[in-house]
Amino acid sequence: MEIVISGGKVAPSTDEITTPQAAKARRIANYLPRPELLRDAVIEHNQDDNTTSIRFETTAGPIRILLPVAQGFEFHIIHDSDTGPRILGTFRGASLSVRAVAFRISEFLRTRGLK
Repeated sequence: MEIVISGGKVAPSTDEITTPQAAKARRIANYLPRPELLRDAVIEHNQDDNTTSIRFETTAGPIRILLPVAQGFEFHIIHDSDTGPRILGTFRGASLSVRAVAFRISEFLRTRGLK
């Protein structure tokens, strides 16, 4: 599932978002190694902040994997809590394949008991 945030409003995606980050997010989501991750993954396009992320509902609340905006930047793992967003971790993934990035996401969530 994909959602778009624009003008502070959340709506399901009806037309194809064609940014490089959107394409990469879709490829990463397709390689998530565990069925529960694949089933629960939501690709979020925040046009207000010009970001794309993969969102998961976890036992601790929503977790977003924020994709880098350009080559050489890091993936950010963000917990959206009641007190506001908090970065749980980062990893460099510019040189990694989408399958390796999907595995890292899965392992991060698994080892912390989030999914």
